[in-house]
Amino acid sequence: MNNTTLILVAVATMVVVALAFYAGMLLRRLQLQKLQQKQQQLALQQQQTEKRRYLTESITLICRAMLEQQCELSEGALRVWVLLDHLVPERQPDPVQTYPGLHQMYQVVKDMPTHEARKRQSKQQTYNQDKLRLAAEQQLKDFILADAKALLQRLQPAQS
Repeated sequence: MNNTTLILVAVATMVVVALAFYAGMLLRRLQLQKLQQKQQQLALQQQQTEKRRYLTESITLICRAMLEQQCELSEGALRVWVLLDHLVPERQPDPVQTYPGLHQMYQVVKDMPTHEARKRQSKQQTYNQDKLRLAAEQQLKDFILADAKALLQRLQPAQS
């Protein structure tokens, strides 16, 4: 072999080694990206699981409180409906059809002011709203309690 051939072989070997090193670096980066994506997916799944557990426990607690008369039905229905909306973002089963008592009570109280806004309104307004709310509670009581029981039955297996 002459010197030119040796130089070409040496250069070709260096190019192959450099390309192999570069390919190895790219493969390592790809592996790291895949690992990071997998970790992000696991973290997201864990967050979703925790959120579902929190919502389920909260709904269960409020339903039990309503059934044991430790919570006003209107307040319980309002809280449960909001939590249920977050628990079932895909709306399956349709909560309006599945829990009509809770939905009807929610419709009555959803726009009524609370806390400071309630304190700022006139006593007559508060009286009229309370009258409407209490009448709706009385009218819908059996439906709301049936819905609370149904929700508890649906969510209990998830708690085990």
